[in-house]
Amino acid sequence: MGLNQDLFTSGEDLAGIMDALRWKSPRMPLAYNRNLAAEHGAAGRLMAKIG
Repeated sequence: MGLNQDLFTSGEDLAGIMDALRWKSPRMPLAYNRNLAAEHGAAGRLMAKIG
């Protein structure tokens, strides 16, 4: 799970993460990254500018 999140935060795309960690389905890597997506998405960038 930690490496999955590290790859996501470094900018790796889902296909790259799935390949590197040998995931066959996007379900689990997306589930592990769902909280990170909010932090690094548009809302997270806006909050960083405001706060």
